[in-house]
Amino acid sequence: MKIIIGAVAVFLAVWAWKIRIYLKWQKKAKANVAPFYRFPERIHQLPAQKEKLRQAKEESFIVHFQDEEKGLARIKAESDPEEVWCNLGMCQCSTYKADHRPCKHIYKIALMKGLI
Repeated sequence: MKIIIGAVAVFLAVWAWKIRIYLKWQKKAKANVAPFYRFPERIHQLPAQKEKLRQAKEESFIVHFQDEEKGLARIKAESDPEEVWCNLGMCQCSTYKADHRPCKHIYKIALMKGLI
């Protein structure tokens, strides 16, 4: 009987450890995509934003990830004059600097990460 109780205790301890590790991983993953979710959902419904999302889906991009987990990348669309640094929360392009709303570059990274 003591052997069975000991085995169950070890089994539960191992699973508690695995669950703890999984929850830490989930928390870290959620923190890495948080910058994209700071944009309210209503912003994505604006006609200008829908156009940017369409461009992100249809245009071809060259993406060089520096930190794929956090979404930090040098990115260039075929219609862009040069590469820009971008992540899920901000971008160096003139479109983002003008209105501080997601640009086609941010949408492209969000699409690649499966957030849209």
